[in-house]
Amino acid sequence: MRWSQSGFTLLEAVVAMTLLVTVGGALLAWINSTFVMVERMEAVQRRIVTSRLALAYLEQLNPAVQDSGQVQLGHYLLEWKSQALTEQAPVVGRYTGNPGPYVASLFRVTARVSEEGARPVELAVELPGYRQVRFSQDQGAMQP
Repeated sequence: MRWSQSGFTLLEAVVAMTLLVTVGGALLAWINSTFVMVERMEAVQRRIVTSRLALAYLEQLNPAVQDSGQVQLGHYLLEWKSQALTEQAPVVGRYTGNPGPYVASLFRVTARVSEEGARPVELAVELPGYRQVRFSQDQGAMQP
């Protein structure tokens, strides 16, 4: 007696389900790794934007006059401290070779940019600082 068979057998259904689970699991693992990579790229992008914002503000800063402080930049809080790396030296005129009205030195400025809910970004830059010590009508007398 012959059996006429129509449809799937139980063994074929189990094999099909096993293949589906294996391929589906690999696909979900690949999607998860893609999401993790996207999250990392977003974190790096946020760090770049935060650093650029801080550097744009710090470039305008004169660390010889304002050695530390904090400022609110939108929803970011920028805090900085500076430390002199070199002694103050007079700024010499290009053509005359005489000391001008300013003294300058190099500063290391360490900054911390924080945003609520995010890890703070810390950076360090070296910036020039200057201070006026003479006026043009003075004959080289130093001001305190």
